[in-house]
Amino acid sequence: MPEVRVLPTPEALGSAVAGELLGTLAALTREVTGRKVDLALAGGSVNSLVLARVAQLPHPPALDWSRVRVWWVDERFVPSGDEQRNDREAYEALLGGLPDVETVPWPHQHGTLSLEEAGAQFSTTWASLMGGRAPDLSVVGCGPDGHFASLFPGHTSLDAPGPVLVEHESPKPPPHRLTLARDTVVRSHQLWLVAAGASKASVVQRALVGADLHEVPIAALATDRAVWWLDRAAAPHARGDGSGTGNGS
Repeated sequence: MPEVRVLPTPEALGSAVAGELLGTLAALTREVTGRKVDLALAGGSVNSLVLARVAQLPHPPALDWSRVRVWWVDERFVPSGDEQRNDREAYEALLGGLPDVETVPWPHQHGTLSLEEAGAQFSTTWASLMGGRAPDLSVVGCGPDGHFASLFPGHTSLDAPGPVLVEHESPKPPPHRLTLARDTVVRSHQLWLVAAGASKASVVQRALVGADLHEVPIAALATDRAVWWLDRAAAPHARGDGSGTGNGS
């Protein structure tokens, strides 16, 4: 079972995750030698709740952003700069103000580049920079259907080998996506799930009591090495006084 941390509101959740992210990255940049620290981010609430608050907090002096390399766990295959791109939101929320950080965005839709060609292109990039490694820290979100990255309930991609996959029929628009494979995300050295709102409560609870990952994909993230960050609405049965961080299931 993952460690579950429950905060009373989305705002408190975002602040808590942001503070922990800064401290964790500072520690990793000290501990990891001979290469950069690889951070994989989701879009959606990770951008709006977490990265926006990271930008507002004082950054630890020990955190050297030039030692951090940012990836995204998935991306919408749309033109560069499109408002649907996860990387655009992340740059606007935080990364645009961090000139020293390295980012590795997914390919964007342009010209005659096909989704398969984009996936193959990124596979080469991943192999060159990561080899067989998984990210040092992945921070992912989830949808009301329990999907994470662009891995959706009932889709064959949930069992596909990676590290890089393409998705032609996302039930959530836009339909064409690029995503890291399930195993690549699950093998992250540290893995955080961030979920806020009552619309996530059902899938969170189902995943925590052992739902089939093909029905609730985030069940694959319910490992002993993971931390699930939830607000009170997403964890209605969690114990705690609601005033800070509590552990429960």
